[in-house]
Amino acid sequence: MLDSRLLLVIIIGIVLVAAAGGFFFWTRMNALDAAQMQAGQDKSPIAPIQPGLRNEPLGVTLFYPLDGMLASGTAPVKRQPDTQAQAREALLAVFSDQRAAGASALRDVKLRAFYLDSQGTAYVDLTAGQQKEIRASAWEEQLAIYAMVNTLMQNFEEIRQVAFLMDGREAQSLAGHMDLSRKYGKRMDLVRQ
Repeated sequence: MLDSRLLLVIIIGIVLVAAAGGFFFWTRMNALDAAQMQAGQDKSPIAPIQPGLRNEPLGVTLFYPLDGMLASGTAPVKRQPDTQAQAREALLAVFSDQRAAGASALRDVKLRAFYLDSQGTAYVDLTAGQQKEIRASAWEEQLAIYAMVNTLMQNFEEIRQVAFLMDGREAQSLAGHMDLSRKYGKRMDLVRQ
């Protein structure tokens, strides 16, 4: 009986020592984690997004025809909840940007709709503005197309290629020169350096 009491006291002592050691170890680890998190926040160049900043505009790179080449610039666009909506906002910015106002091929079309499929193909559905026929040279048409393509592909890594539609249907051409039945990739060689 004495041996069983002594054994019970030893077991309780071991459990208490183990619990105290575990508690000490746990508090030290939490203090160390908190210190590392604080040090990481102090060194991090990117602050977490504050809830109020979600309504801040997003800066996107726009491409637009200027003096026979594509030029680039930035513009603020309204933040959207997903890539498809954000890419649509970027395209709308190309059409409304004052720097692109001189491009006849962009001035004469409007964005009807925009879709992004799961394979990364962006579908830009255009419609002719008040003029039913878009008048532009082959070079102006090419610059207008690549202004849209480059804007989408430069800002959204999810977009791998761009296809064009006119009034919801496959299109042969925008202004009679470029083949719109194919898919387009980015062309940075058209951008003025």
